[in-house]
Amino acid sequence: MIELFFLATEIFIIVFTLYLFVYKKELAIIYIPTLIFAQTVITPVLPAMTYYIIFTLFILYFIYNNISFLRENPFTLALLLYYAVLLTQSPDIESIRAPLFSVAWLLFAIPLIISIYRKFEREILLKELSQAAFIILLIFVVNVAISTFVGYAPNAMYGITTGILYGNLFATDFNVLSLAIFVVLIRAVNQKSIIYFLLFVISFSFVTLSLRRSVMGLAAIGIAVAVLLLLTQRSLLKVVAFSGIVAILGFAIIANTSFMTVLIERYEHRNLAERELEEEKRFLEYEVLYEDMFIYEDYSPWFGYGLFDSAGNYGKGIFEERTLHSDLTNMAHSTGILGVVLYLLMIFTIFWKSYKGSTTRTDRLIFFYCVVVFMVYTTTGRYTTIENIWFIVLLLMLPVAKQRETENHTFSLKKDKPALKKDVNLHKLPA
Repeated sequence: MIELFFLATEIFIIVFTLYLFVYKKELAIIYIPTLIFAQTVITPVLPAMTYYIIFTLFILYFIYNNISFLRENPFTLALLLYYAVLLTQSPDIESIRAPLFSVAWLLFAIPLIISIYRKFEREILLKELSQAAFIILLIFVVNVAISTFVGYAPNAMYGITTGILYGNLFATDFNVLSLAIFVVLIRAVNQKSIIYFLLFVISFSFVTLSLRRSVMGLAAIGIAVAVLLLLTQRSLLKVVAFSGIVAILGFAIIANTSFMTVLIERYEHRNLAERELEEEKRFLEYEVLYEDMFIYEDYSPWFGYGLFDSAGNYGKGIFEERTLHSDLTNMAHSTGILGVVLYLLMIFTIFWKSYKGSTTRTDRLIFFYCVVVFMVYTTTGRYTTIENIWFIVLLLMLPVAKQRETENHTFSLKKDKPALKKDVNLHKLPA
């Protein structure tokens, strides 16, 4: 049964790819995280090169229609050239092929998203973004249902091998779910969509049982931001109705299922004392890298050790084959201080463009949520799992979209009060 699900999902990826090329055209950039997430869920039959070709063709198509896209973020070009230079020094390009392609796609995508967004009205982008998030959560829920039914858990994340299972999904594969949950919830409330709301409830429940604390926490913050968005619109009735429905559903789930029992069992089984030790290692990485670069001078602090090659190659093997977890330490080891600075300048540029374009309190709240999500995932790591950063940029850059003069550019919330004028300038692929 699981093989049939994988095959059906892989067929969906190919058919949906053709559909995006034919009908969505440049708007297909919104659905790339959906395709990548779908590919992550399955054990593919097609060779890995198929997916490299698909996503590379998408990037080339977007570039063809947006020749001057690099003007939107010149630090992207600097990073691409820098990675190209470092790549010539890599002893084994084959072993780093997957992260290399992923990061290259992301670097191209960041300015491309901005360039494409300027061509479309905000409401169109919001609709497409909601649909992309819906498909992500639908694939996630079906994957969980089938994996649970057949007992499929090859990764045994946190030792979970019974009950609700997640199939091939592991660790940072979950990250994009918090953003998808947020977008689907906003759409559910404002369109009064029962289907979207039920998908939100089921997805949030499954994410909670995964015990991925960063994803759980960010999804919960997303719910709080959604409530604040409604309050911003002075939709007190909607807030009361939403809170009531959530309370009723929550009580029903707890009363009629073993949700709380399973959650408590998994919490105890995860052994958080051991996890605290793992997190201590994550923060110890900064000290270890400092000693490597400036005390022992094992490799250049400016250019790093080598692209995507941290396993066993830092701290004189103190953590054996454990790779660096935090994004900043990983980048510092891979590309040195120069690479980290260029990356931060690129990220600062997109956040600054979003902040400058934000003219309502709704924009500011979404901006705030994106800042929090980015900071958390940068700390917890794996920027090579690009779906979540890609999705952050898709959400973050909504203020640069074309806006109708006669409509408020909100998340379909009708009476958003504009910010005061004086405040405008303040706001995995297979190897």
